[in-house]
Order: sequence, then C-alpha cells, then structure tokens
Amino acid sequence: MQVKNKSFFIVFLMIGFAFIMAGCGGQSSENTSATTDDNEAIETMDPVTLSFADFFPAPHPAQEQLFSGWAEAIEEATDGLVKVDLYPAGSLLGSGDIYPGVESGIADIGHDVSGYNAGRLPILNAMYLGGVEYQNVAVSSYVARDLVAELNPEELQDTELMFIYGIAPGLLMTNKPVESLEDLKGMQIRASGTNVETLEMLGATPVAMPVSEAYEAMSRGVVDGSLLPPDTLQGFNLAEVTNYVTHSSLIYNTVHYVTMNKDVWNSFPPHIQEAIQEVNEQTFEEAVDLFTSLVDGGLQYAIEEHGVEEIHLSEEEEERWKEALSPLIERHVEELDSAGLNGQEIMDKIVELTEKYNAELGE
Repeated sequence: MQVKNKSFFIVFLMIGFAFIMAGCGGQSSENTSATTDDNEAIETMDPVTLSFADFFPAPHPAQEQLFSGWAEAIEEATDGLVKVDLYPAGSLLGSGDIYPGVESGIADIGHDVSGYNAGRLPILNAMYLGGVEYQNVAVSSYVARDLVAELNPEELQDTELMFIYGIAPGLLMTNKPVESLEDLKGMQIRASGTNVETLEMLGATPVAMPVSEAYEAMSRGVVDGSLLPPDTLQGFNLAEVTNYVTHSSLIYNTVHYVTMNKDVWNSFPPHIQEAIQEVNEQTFEEAVDLFTSLVDGGLQYAIEEHGVEEIHLSEEEEERWKEALSPLIERHVEELDSAGLNGQEIMDKIVELTEKYNAELGE
C-alpha cells in the first residue's frame, strides 16, 4: 500500500511539473513571436517612428500625395508598427547631404536627387548623360529601376533602397530665347550632376546648384536660366522667373531615390520587410503616374498662367546638338573605368534599356 501511494505521488509530481513547463513555454513564446493561421512563428517588434528627410517643399504634390501616401501605406501594411514622420524642405537634411545623412543615421529615410552626389553615385549619374534619349518620365523611371535591379551597384549598398524613379526630358528655362547652339553659347545655366558636362559640351557655362536655389538665382540674374524638368515650373514656382522654355529629349534626365538606413532596415523582421517592399513596388508605379502628370501640368501652367513661350528645335538643330554631345558617352566610359567600374558595360546597358523603353513607352 505504501509503494502504491509512493508511485501515485511521483506520477502526480511529474504531471504537475509538465503543466508548469508548458505554462512557462507559452509565456515565452508570447514575448518573441506571433502565430499565423498555418502555425508558422513570426518574430515581433516594438513600434517605431522613422524620420524621412526630403528637399521638396511641403506644398509640393510629391510631399502631399506620394510620400505622405507611402508613409500611410507603410503604417497600414505593418499594422501600425512602422510610422513615418516627414521632414520636407530640407528641414532635417538638405540636398546633397541626404544620402550620407541616411547612411550615418541622422535621418532614417531620405529622398534626394542622385545628381547631388555625383562622385558617390557614379552609376546612377551615368543616366544623366546628355546624348542619351529619354522620351518621358516612364522611360526614365523604368530604365533606372531595371538598371539597379540588373547591376545591383555597390554604391547603393550602404543604405537600403526603397524605390527609384526618373524625370525626363528636361527643359532649358531661360530669360532669353534659345533656338540654336549660338544662342546658348556662354549663357550661365543652373545644373546638377552629369548635366553639368552636357551644358559644357553645348557651349553654355553651367552653374552647379540645387533646385531649391534656382528661383532666387534666376530672379536676381545670377544665372540666365536652368536645366530642369517641367514640373519645377509649378512645383518650385520657376514659371514666375522664366520667359522661354526650349525642348530637347537629349539634354536632360534626372534620377530620384528614396532610401533607408541599413541598420534600421536590418532591425525589421522578414515579414515587416516584405510588407514594406510590397508598398515600395506600388509607390514606384504611383511615382511614374504622378510625375507624368506634373510634367505635363507644369508646362501647361507656365504657358497659360505666366505666358512662358515654348521653343522646339528644328530637326537640323537637334542633329547639331546630338553631334555636339556624342563624345560624352565615350568620355564617361573612361571615367567609370577609372573608378574601377566596367564603364562600357554600364553605358551599353543604359542605352539598351532606353531603346527598349522608348519603343514600349515613348511618344
């Protein structure tokens, strides 16, 4: 009888101990994971609020629609775990300081133009090169997206690229008419990135400065004009200080990026990263649509509201500009080679992609 009681007591202790261990295990899993319908464990995280540095002014449609919409979509896709605060108009970081500022953690996320970091982002800035034709925003954007996807450039590995888009073609916005190379010769024109080389080859005197300074420089006569996309005529009020716009699809392209601090990105569980990447893909398409609309709307606004006159180069003059720019590609191949990159491969890929998307998405 004593043996039976002793055996019963041991069994009772073992059952109790099992219940205790099960309870402890359940409590631990609640702190480190959630469970999906298929019983796969998902790592959890604490809510975070990230800073987003941008040079666009607060009223710019990219701020009001694209980036605010991206921030809202991120918050929704991550069930409120990732929130984004926007800092427009250089209030956190100015143009040129945004990429290094995101890398160092001054800002968690940043939007800027790659041309403001020409030496640091040589492959992206190869897309600025004059003489390569980008017929519209969609062509520029899809070329940039595919170029990054196919080459996975080392220059972008310091941060985590969210999405990239382009704006083309640009306009010469001037205080006097430009209908020929002779008209442009010696004019001081605001530019950035490889656009500086383009203007030099055309005989102008480029003045490197961010778009945020273009209005004052043009209004005070510091420069005779600017080389920029048409959306800036309204978005940065440049229609107020512009008399003429000269069209050419050979002289301007720009690449914009949104990127995130690498440590911040790596701190997210895989399911959060996947949710953000899905939002990024959708926002890329929205960026193409938005800037297509802004380019068309900016030009129309300048003409209708401020009487800006359009100039279209003759076929003969366009050919002269193309010939003047032809040495740029060869020269840039050498510059990329000297930076330890395969310059010919990069430029061949850019030309291949522009030809592809001009045929698919061009005028």
